Amino acid sequence: MSFVRFFATALGISISFLANSQSIDLTQVPNLSKCTGDSLKLTLTIGTPGMNVINDFHILLAEGQKSAFTLGQSDTLPIVKWESVTPAPVGTVADTISAGVKYAWVLVPDTISINNFYGLSVKSSSPSLWSDTIQMLVNVAPSVSIDSIIGGFVNNHTPSNDWGMCEGDTVVIYASQGLDGYQWTLSGTPIPGATADSLIVAASGDYGVIGSSGNCDLATLDTTINTFSPVTSISHVATGMFTLTVLDKDSQIDSLQFCENETIMLRGPQAGAGVTVSYQWLKDTVDMFGVIQPIAISGETSSNFVTGTSGKYALVTSWNPGGCPDTSYSVEIFVDTVPDTYIENIMWAGQSVASLDICPGDSTLLRSHDQSFLNDWTYQWEVMYPISSGAWQSLPNDTTFELVVDTALIAGSAQYRLVINSSACNWTTGPLQVNVIPLPVVNVAPSDSLGLCAGDSVLIGVTGSGLSYQWTWPLGSYTGSSFYAKDSGVYLVQATGLNNCTSFDTLQITEIIITPNAGLDQTVMPGEVVQLGASGGNTYYWYADKPVYFSDPTNPSPLTKPTSDTTTYYVEVRSSFGCFGIDSMMVIQFDPSTLDTNFENVMNVITPNGDGFNDVFDLSEVVQSDSCDILIFNRWGAKVYEQNKYMSGWDGTTIGGDPLPDGTYYYILLCNNNYARFRGAITVIRNQQ
Repeated sequence: MSFVRFFATALGISISFLANSQSIDLTQVPNLSKCTGDSLKLTLTIGTPGMNVINDFHILLAEGQKSAFTLGQSDTLPIVKWESVTPAPVGTVADTISAGVKYAWVLVPDTISINNFYGLSVKSSSPSLWSDTIQMLVNVAPSVSIDSIIGGFVNNHTPSNDWGMCEGDTVVIYASQGLDGYQWTLSGTPIPGATADSLIVAASGDYGVIGSSGNCDLATLDTTINTFSPVTSISHVATGMFTLTVLDKDSQIDSLQFCENETIMLRGPQAGAGVTVSYQWLKDTVDMFGVIQPIAISGETSSNFVTGTSGKYALVTSWNPGGCPDTSYSVEIFVDTVPDTYIENIMWAGQSVASLDICPGDSTLLRSHDQSFLNDWTYQWEVMYPISSGAWQSLPNDTTFELVVDTALIAGSAQYRLVINSSACNWTTGPLQVNVIPLPVVNVAPSDSLGLCAGDSVLIGVTGSGLSYQWTWPLGSYTGSSFYAKDSGVYLVQATGLNNCTSFDTLQITEIIITPNAGLDQTVMPGEVVQLGASGGNTYYWYADKPVYFSDPTNPSPLTKPTSDTTTYYVEVRSSFGCFGIDSMMVIQFDPSTLDTNFENVMNVITPNGDGFNDVFDLSEVVQSDSCDILIFNRWGAKVYEQNKYMSGWDGTTIGGDPLPDGTYYYILLCNNNYARFRGAITVIRNQQ
């Protein structure tokens, strides 16, 4: 781009107006010099009363000294602009007819080809007047341009008309040769030290040069040089993909993941109008030294690249014009594998074989044959129940690689499968069917509970659909459907059916307890009638170990009269269920007046105070080695102590071991089938004064 440097040199042109006449006087500016193409400001004064309305001014220029100035040799210079000095010299349109100082702007013709002196004169048309002639020196300005650019290219990469170079490169621009001097500029500002006829350019900018010749110089139009930095971006085409996941959420997508049953298209940048791009796709590969190097993929030289393989990919481009290279950022692709596995039936601990047939209340274990070592699989168990529905439903909360199937989960037979999701792939296993085998029916007979008299037995059995039955109770067991039971307790019967499924029922056999009570032993006077009293049943029957009289043996409280010293009475008591029991009591005839008073060899006093003397009543000499029982009564005939099969002496206590109070007590020694061998009195003295 060329421009005109303006050197404004004022010419003083004085136009004086004499009385009743007009004249134009031009004042010569010393050493007035201009270059072709420069602007020239002329100053002139219009005297009173000014010019006519139809007046024109003409600026005349003629080659040679001013003394040789002639109209015939002169050229007319167009007035470019008028500007008044008074009253407002700045920014106003010149008034060319009124009196006053005026400025007239003209251009020195660039057609002048020889350095020489020129004369200038101003002529008015109304009235027709001439000013005096002034003189100026005109120098021919140099011709300056940027002739060539080495190393760059026509920049089609931008919409503007500029010159381009690749980033990191340089270009050399050359100016017209043969000038006296050069000054290179950047955006109109001189570049320090750049005064040669060429310039090495390494950065974008608007470059120009000012050429000098003699006293004149000229600036070129600016030449725009832009550094072109191509940007190679990679996009992906997800059309038709179902498993694609963008792992990076930034504006730069550099990490993609999808399942191995799909492929992805990576796409490089597209060329614009007037631009061509060449492509080469790269993939990181480990070389023989274990170093990761990007290697060109053979044959992949188009803008689109399709792959289904994990790896880190990049794209190298070359942009023409200019052949500017660029390498994209890397895009890492993770291709996930399908978790191709199946589910299997697993044995429980203690099982000899796993089974998909279970009994109600039992369970079986299903498990994925494979699991991820990275724990990046997720699981969801599904069930089809009933099987005839044909619809799969997710089992809530069953999201691990194994599933415990029982009837608490699903009540009946059903099919199960496992849906596995890895990072990008999913897999549904084939189904396994778990069959729930019904429990066998089992019912005890004749009822769930029975009452049984002691010593009796009853036939019990079971009905149902079991293949075998096993009975157990506290005192035994039995295999079979029926048997005679005689023990009290809970009888548990286990029925085993198909698939060894078992059901249970119970039978409670209760022994009917009869508690016959014949009453307390009694001591009576000889010949006295005794009132018996029994309880504990619904019906009664009395009998004795000797022939005796009963008022009514079936009455619970009959009257009887003993016929010997001691008589044992028995009562048979029967309940409403027909169960019976027997109890006994003893009636002893005792007359204290008939006691044997010969106490020569038998103690008649004991002092059980723990001093070791006379503490016990000892009848061992009387008993000798016979089997005898001793009975002791108080003075009212109530029995206070009894010892069957006498072994040791009596220490003055009750049957329960409590000390008896001091006093006289009576005893009977019954030997050899209740024969009264000896009877007498014994005095207990604990507190001796």
